Amino acid sequence: MAYIGNKPTSSPFVTDSYTGSGTQTAFLSLTYAPAATSSIAVFVNGAYKKPTTDYTVSGTTLNFVSAPAAAASIVVLHLGVGSQTTTVVADGAITQAKLSPDIDFGINALFFTGS
Repeated sequence: MAYIGNKPTSSPFVTDSYTGSGTQTAFLSLTYAPAATSSIAVFVNGAYKKPTTDYTVSGTTLNFVSAPAAAASIVVLHLGVGSQTTTVVADGAITQAKLSPDIDFGINALFFTGS
């Protein structure tokens, strides 16, 4: 697949893990502050919890409507958080020698003719 810029990379989801106490409803220090409650997926002992019905978020704090059971495994999966660095190529740094030999430089426009 052709692309312009940095080669796309894949990275694993960012996760946070906690253990329930049976009384605690607020879990602090999520790795990232989600853009919305639905920007994370929350699982308690492997069971999916529904955003706003079972939990809310405020900044980096996860708030459960009711406390997860003592020793419950809580996993928070951050959706859409990625790590991609972008390098901007300096003006004039791309020369004819660095482009495909199939490009006709005799015209004033570039056309894409392949896949």
